[in-house]
Amino acid sequence: MSSERDNLKGILVGCGFMGGMHAQIYKSLPNVELVAAVDDRVEASKEKLDKLGCPAPVFAELSEALAAADSDFVDVCMPTFLHKKYAIEAAEAGKALFCEKPLALSVKEADAIISAAKANGTFAQVGHCLRFWPEYMRFMEYHKSGDGGKLLSLSLARRAGRPDYGIENWLNDESKSGGAALDLHIHDTDFVLALLGQPHSVKSSVTRDFSGPVHVFSLMEYDSLTVCSEGGWNYPKNWGFQMAFHAIYENAVLDFDSANGKGLTICQGEEAPTPLDVVQTDAGESQSGEGNVSDLGGYLNELKYFVNCLSEGNPPAIATLEDARESLALTLKEIELGEGKE
Repeated sequence: MSSERDNLKGILVGCGFMGGMHAQIYKSLPNVELVAAVDDRVEASKEKLDKLGCPAPVFAELSEALAAADSDFVDVCMPTFLHKKYAIEAAEAGKALFCEKPLALSVKEADAIISAAKANGTFAQVGHCLRFWPEYMRFMEYHKSGDGGKLLSLSLARRAGRPDYGIENWLNDESKSGGAALDLHIHDTDFVLALLGQPHSVKSSVTRDFSGPVHVFSLMEYDSLTVCSEGGWNYPKNWGFQMAFHAIYENAVLDFDSANGKGLTICQGEEAPTPLDVVQTDAGESQSGEGNVSDLGGYLNELKYFVNCLSEGNPPAIATLEDARESLALTLKEIELGEGKE
């Protein structure tokens, strides 16, 4: 893909929790049309898309949708263990690719997707949404500005009630999701890599239960800097959701905790913490009512970026396949270290 396009036609693969979100976001974008969806629950998916106000013909297989509808891109929102199959099929069909995170369950699978994309000149982006989340984007901007001086320490957390919204409970099946460490914690691992690059060393501890590595605690060492990161969903399903970070600089402290309602704050000198300006994204009516995510700004931002890149004929430069492979490899390393396998 290289030429500019005014109106983009997409095929949505997977009409579950994330697929419902993406469908509504595409509905809100003026230059995007969903021309087909793919899900083996054909009738249930048709009903869901109609209910969400995003009607589209639904096919049981991607090959059927590709044959029936003229399209520019394929958005893969299937469970992780199916990403390789559909991502490669989209690439070999010459379609641009958006694939939910994590890119795959293994580095070998990720490499196969990357090879297929390169062989077919496929534009691609992966759904590492923290790179587009308003508070995390502002944190990244502040860090790059140097206004706080040297970063002395950073801690991040991502905690959730056990997910029960995955079709056939796939999220709690390690063979399909990789467990909370790979599906949930990878968000913060990816953000740390985007912010700081590869650490010099990693230490990790993992809690395991019937769903696999359900809670992970990691220490990443950089030059004169330690990053502490944890994530898990071994809480009661109605516990809620929390994502947070705490960054201590020489001249300031940045705090964000989605659970306290204060937004992103900054504390400097003798002053009390005050709000740090964040450009929020109006997700409009893009609310799926599923899962534990209430603010869809990050999802809207990432998909707007993706379709804008396609419209302008430019390959996405943020959350690339290579970025996703790097995040996957480091998260898998955290799991292995935490379980004494390395």
